[in-house]
Amino acid sequence: MTGRRPLGELLGELADVANLMGGGGTVRARSLEMTLPIDMRLISTADGAELLGDVPLFITRTAFDPDPARLAVTWHAVPADGEPA
Repeated sequence: MTGRRPLGELLGELADVANLMGGGGTVRARSLEMTLPIDMRLISTADGAELLGDVPLFITRTAFDPDPARLAVTWHAVPADGEPA
């Protein structure tokens, strides 16, 4: 067990944060962009291949550690029927 979570869980949590930061009060975000390092691994499970993607475990890296990938995600407000963005 690696202790790392599937990439889908990380993306779900980022979407939840984007929703919370979207506002609804006096200040409302119309878009939100994040770029962060992630460690990615492809593992074999009983159900097949699974892509793990999570923030790095450690701030410092050794010469043996591969460079983390960079994940860039952008959310934009999309108006619902009759609602301003």
